[in-house]
Amino acid sequence: MMFCATTFAEEIRPPIISVSGEGVVEVQPDRATISVGVVTRAKNPSEVQSANARAATSVINSIVALGIERKNISTGNYNFSPTYRRYDNGRSEIDGYEASNSVTVIVDDLNLVGRIIDAALSHGANRVDSLNFGLRNKNSYQDEALRLAILDAKHKAEIAAAALGKRILGVYSVSINSSYVEAPRNYKMARSMAVEDAAGIETPIESGTLHCAANVHVEFEISR
Repeated sequence: MMFCATTFAEEIRPPIISVSGEGVVEVQPDRATISVGVVTRAKNPSEVQSANARAATSVINSIVALGIERKNISTGNYNFSPTYRRYDNGRSEIDGYEASNSVTVIVDDLNLVGRIIDAALSHGANRVDSLNFGLRNKNSYQDEALRLAILDAKHKAEIAAAALGKRILGVYSVSINSSYVEAPRNYKMARSMAVEDAAGIETPIESGTLHCAANVHVEFEISR
């Protein structure tokens, strides 16, 4: 009987306050990843392939000329396929071929982003697939966001406990729900039109601000 009573007493859950906390750190990005596409079309398969290779090489060389190291440039997502002419009667026939290739560039000098895009589009690229901003070392910012999230939860618990006339005695449990870096949802990228009075104008890029965020759930034990 003593054993059962003791076990029952130990299983009684102490009074707790359950709160969620959020921490956000705003930081300027210091890295950009740019992906441009090279698409070529022709009647002859070998002509398409060679034209695509020449254009991709020209794009890469123009980026290297800006001082970007080749280790920060990669190619991928190569695709080669026939193109079709379709008729009203539902019949179709091959009328040529298309090759597409992507060139991805990682750059830490954000002042070069616009120049890289302009150089690529001027030397064979005919598509901008993506432009993403990030951080070279996000751990320290995520750590700070997590610290702020814990403090936010603690602050909420203290207010709630004081309103109830209770005291916080300790932490019962902690759950880290998420920790992430949110890229800016909108950035400004305006490609200068290839007209006479716009010649030489660099594509303006505004990177915006990154948000390093963390969410936690904390249960605090309070006095009875």
